[in-house]
Amino acid sequence: MMNLLSRARKNIVLKFLSEALIRSLALLFVIVTARYLGDLDYGRFSLAYFFAGMLTLFSDLGLNTVLIRDVSRDPGLLNRYAGNILFIKILFSLIFLLLGPGLLFFMGYSRDLILMILLSMIYMQGIHLLDFFVALTSSLERMEYEFLIKGLYKPLVVAVPIFFLWLGYGLWGLLLSLIAAYGISCFLSGWIIWKKITPLIPRREIILWKQLLRSAWPIGLSTLFITVYARIDMVMLSLFGISPAEIGWYAVPVKIVEMFSLFPLLIMAGLFPIFSVLTFEDRETLKRTYQKALSYLTMISIPLVLTTFFLSDSGVVFFFGPAFVNSAPSLKILVFTVPFIFINYVLINTLIALNHEKMITWGSGLAILFNVGLNMVVLPRYGYLGASWTTVATEGLLSICFLGFLQRFFFRLPLLRTTLKLGLSGVLMGLPLWALPSCPPIAAWIAAFFAYGSGLIFFRLITWEDWRFFKRILTQPLAKPEVES
Repeated sequence: MMNLLSRARKNIVLKFLSEALIRSLALLFVIVTARYLGDLDYGRFSLAYFFAGMLTLFSDLGLNTVLIRDVSRDPGLLNRYAGNILFIKILFSLIFLLLGPGLLFFMGYSRDLILMILLSMIYMQGIHLLDFFVALTSSLERMEYEFLIKGLYKPLVVAVPIFFLWLGYGLWGLLLSLIAAYGISCFLSGWIIWKKITPLIPRREIILWKQLLRSAWPIGLSTLFITVYARIDMVMLSLFGISPAEIGWYAVPVKIVEMFSLFPLLIMAGLFPIFSVLTFEDRETLKRTYQKALSYLTMISIPLVLTTFFLSDSGVVFFFGPAFVNSAPSLKILVFTVPFIFINYVLINTLIALNHEKMITWGSGLAILFNVGLNMVVLPRYGYLGASWTTVATEGLLSICFLGFLQRFFFRLPLLRTTLKLGLSGVLMGLPLWALPSCPPIAAWIAAFFAYGSGLIFFRLITWEDWRFFKRILTQPLAKPEVES
């Protein structure tokens, strides 16, 4: 158990450092680009970004997750997996770069928008390649090299485009500078992987390709579905004739909510290799870790929701400027996806560790049908606010599907009692913010967080066992664990 805590602590601390850097710089990038471009051009940029994200999804196909899962169990697979997955990624990237423009032309988009999406697809291939490099480090739990790679490329891909915007090159200069910055980042990060992790030599072993794709396709299809329902609303807004400015108003809160996924991302990225090992070695420890992860992440999500809800009006204008004042109502709605997003990170990673990827495929397939169907009804009448409510409903549906499956086939949790206690703790936090509007803001927020913490303790959502657990994580030496033979 102590070895497990040491590994989890090392993984999560280094994940936190790298992801905190990335999310801070990403937030800076969104703020600066939104202010420089304005709502109209930022809407075009966001539409190109989200559309390109859907068209380049097949560059991964779930292979990164299979790489981490299998190599964390058997490090001897690293060299073969790396070479063959690299070849597959290059092949699929070229195919969809060639097919993408024709599909966009068939959908009736303008020539300028097609070119914007094509340029976005090019730099997004760089993002997928960097994600592959990070997966290689995660598979060996070499998080220090992940931190190095992210610390190298993220400042570059933020600073270079901002510099071009400052020079006055506008939207086109932004897209071209992103291509250049990601190209340089891939070259430097690939050199680190070659020297410190494994040589990156493309390999073509058709039998292994079939094996990898057979394992990865449920994850890849699920990722496709999840990404489509997360981004299809942006595309559907454009198809229903919603102005680029309104798409820009919606894109800002979408990016803000994406920032919040830092917390579940870093925790589950640190725990996933351990989940994969515990699946075969110690199911009881896996159940306890799964329960703790769900509990802690839900507790973190509630203050994020309430803080964002109460500060959205002033915060959006302060950071993004008066042009995005209409983003605040959407943010007040979208922030309620945060608890579901946090929960779904735990559920999806647990299902993958248990080799139940097909459940993710079925659940996310249902989610996309639900999302598209509901958007068809609400978007023509309610626009981007309707898209916001649809996103909340879709995330909630996913949580119900995945949690219901795990409750039945893996580990039954006291969901009703825990949900009631968490809800009452959230109400205790919200009361000072609602009832004390004339008090100094600092005093109201101190009272709110004190009330929330008291609620967690009173309802025994945080116990002495949890305090001892945290203490063991914080005091366990951060030495690299030995690998048992």
